[in-house]
Amino acid sequence: MKFGKSLSNQIEETLPEWRDKFLSYKELKKRLKLIGAERPPKRARAVADEDGVEASPVAMTREEEEFITLLEAELDKFNTFFVEKEEEYIIRQKELRDRVERAVGRDFKDELTRVRKEIVDFHGEMVLLENYSAFNYTGLVKILKNMTKEQEL
Repeated sequence: MKFGKSLSNQIEETLPEWRDKFLSYKELKKRLKLIGAERPPKRARAVADEDGVEASPVAMTREEEEFITLLEAELDKFNTFFVEKEEEYIIRQKELRDRVERAVGRDFKDELTRVRKEIVDFHGEMVLLENYSAFNYTGLVKILKNMTKEQEL
């Protein structure tokens, strides 16, 4: 299965409030294709001086600038979301630990049962965050690999 389809399936299966936090892989890929369509071949881009030494590369095209801007915004989007969730989970983990200690100390079986259920739910959310991170990382690597390939053409 192609990565774009896997990512799309993952987004559909995740929590609704997380769906817009994933890497916009399809949009980045589309912008990358626009760069390839507008960019002259590498030999035409390279500017050589009289000695045949390659001079500085030609300035970025508008499509390249838009791609870089989108890429930076996407990085910021999913990094900010991950950091916020990480902070939230650290606080929640401490609260759950404190509740377990209080319930064990007082022999509150009903409270322990509730906390156990919350811990299981919490674990599930952490697994979702781990998958979120892995999919975004993989998508980013694939986009950068495609970008490098486009630049080499």
